[in-house]
Amino acid sequence: MVTLCKNRPEGFGPHSSLHPSIPTTCFLDTILTPSVTWLYLFVLPFLLPLYAKSLRSHNTKRLSATDRFVDDDGLPILRSEWDDDPAPRRGVFIRILSVLYYLLAIAMLSMMALEIARLNLADLGIGLLPFTFGGILAALVLRSSWQARIVRLVNATYWVLLAAAMSVKLVAELREEDGKENRVKGDGVVGRYPTSDEALDVAVMVGVEAALGVLEFIEWQRLAWY
Repeated sequence: MVTLCKNRPEGFGPHSSLHPSIPTTCFLDTILTPSVTWLYLFVLPFLLPLYAKSLRSHNTKRLSATDRFVDDDGLPILRSEWDDDPAPRRGVFIRILSVLYYLLAIAMLSMMALEIARLNLADLGIGLLPFTFGGILAALVLRSSWQARIVRLVNATYWVLLAAAMSVKLVAELREEDGKENRVKGDGVVGRYPTSDEALDVAVMVGVEAALGVLEFIEWQRLAWY
């Protein structure tokens, strides 16, 4: 663990030497935060049988989908006949929320990359935080390729657990005000990423993750379970 974390004044074990009641940021970056992604990636293979069944069901329904666009005489329905339907307007709102979801996911990737880069530049060690990239990308691929309640529920659980893990890290950093001074001291390199800056970055990520968890439930009523 020491090789994954360096120059952290609170120490490298589970408990902070500055505040024994809270965990160290090294423990959080190496164990707690990555474990959420490990758990998520562990669960994904168990969804494959449901995904295969969903594909078979989708292909069957697609064969009869054209029935919705013809009248009783078998003639095609003109666009003007269903333009007044509120469904298209609702579809625009759903698409806006979907675009917002992907923008927030990109923001999450950017913020994670920023934190890792600043930890590396400050010679603090990046722990196992890069594993989080895999979880975020997997959530995006799963959501875009499989529209089902089970997917949204698994993804929402991932975002909520990730937000909870980072909330613990945020609390630890906010309480380590003494640690901030120790980071600035030393050889001057560690001070490139003071605790206050990292706490702000983590707070932004917690908010983004919470929003992503909520947005997973877009169109919940319209979706099948798998």
